[in-house]
Amino acid sequence: MIEIIEPKTERLQLRQWAASDREPLFAMSTDPQVMKYFPVILSRSESDTLAEKCETRIAERRWGVWAAELLDIREFIGVLGLNIPRVADKESEAR
Repeated sequence: MIEIIEPKTERLQLRQWAASDREPLFAMSTDPQVMKYFPVILSRSESDTLAEKCETRIAERRWGVWAAELLDIREFIGVLGLNIPRVADKESEAR
């Protein structure tokens, strides 16, 4: 099994996703202020799918977009991480 990278500082843990992260992620995903610079506000299904994709990619690569947890309160506070950007290919650009 692949050992997952989970960066940690004195105050913050970037960790693999947990089922308990779904509800606070959905709350953030529907907050207009939080989503101000994102393309769209997410539905519950879209928010859950996003969390599942993040979890899967971390499991595959050992790194990705982690759930961020504040260590003092052991609570999910958001997302942070790395991603490989999608680059449009010439065929997609032509459409």
